[in-house]
Amino acid sequence: MMSTKFPFADKKNRGKIDLAIIATASMLTYVIAGYFDLAERWINWAALGEFYQLDEIIFVLLVLNSGLMWFGRRRYNELQATLKRNLEIKTKLETQNADNAKLLLQNRALIKHITQVREAERNHLASELHDVFGQYLAAIDVNASVAIKYKTDDPKLQAILKTIQDSASYLRNVTRSQLRSLKPPGLETVGLSAAIEDLISQWQMSFPSYEIHINIEVDDKLVGYDTALTIYRCLQEALTNITRHADADKIHIDLVTHKKASQYSEISLTIRDNGKGFEPNEGMGKGLGLIGIRERVHALNGHFNLHQADPTGTVLALNIPL
Repeated sequence: MMSTKFPFADKKNRGKIDLAIIATASMLTYVIAGYFDLAERWINWAALGEFYQLDEIIFVLLVLNSGLMWFGRRRYNELQATLKRNLEIKTKLETQNADNAKLLLQNRALIKHITQVREAERNHLASELHDVFGQYLAAIDVNASVAIKYKTDDPKLQAILKTIQDSASYLRNVTRSQLRSLKPPGLETVGLSAAIEDLISQWQMSFPSYEIHINIEVDDKLVGYDTALTIYRCLQEALTNITRHADADKIHIDLVTHKKASQYSEISLTIRDNGKGFEPNEGMGKGLGLIGIRERVHALNGHFNLHQADPTGTVLALNIPL
């Protein structure tokens, strides 16, 4: 269906053009009526229908014309009032949208700040665990080992020392595991690829029943620390959610840097499982883990996507420009 678009100048002069058309039509009617003597013809025709009062119909037409003019005027006024209300609503909606956009930016800035504070607290706690808790546990382990080597005839003392040594070793392993969770090991030194491989290796030791397929094609030198940390945390959160909610037994992980015009332009992470998926209405769920990851990705001008896999399972994908 074709639509006619008038330029701004035509719209501005459209009223004048319509008035000119009306004036031209009126003058043309006057000329035609004078040429064909329409008034005399009307009188002669109406005289033939005097029984039906056809000569009075002109007054009916006059009232009808006046009524239509009145009707059109009222509809015009109503249209103007409706248009005014619509403009007021539009202005209000634009104001609300601007306020919402401002609040969204503030919320994202707040989430980014909270994330940074959280990472700083994690780093501080990791340092405390490593420098204080870990060192004292190592000292207890060494002292217990030395004490065990001394010959003693008291088997109870030997059992106590062995228990102390085993407890210290267990706590050191727990501390080491917590350190990996709080602060990615070697992310700044060995790079993202090695840190991801270490995370998956440690996770698979805790959950050996899962079948994991990994594809990592990354140039670590091109990935900044914030981007690498975001990807690491996203994988952590995804693996945690899979073990808690997915009921899956297979996981596919793809971490790849993409090239455009002979340059690396972005890095993408895709995590797919064959679990039960999630309810579409729930989306991100009630937890803050994935929401925080999504906001981290958006803060780096990236894209975050979470959707159901076909035929079953969940796909989590993110792309971050380099």
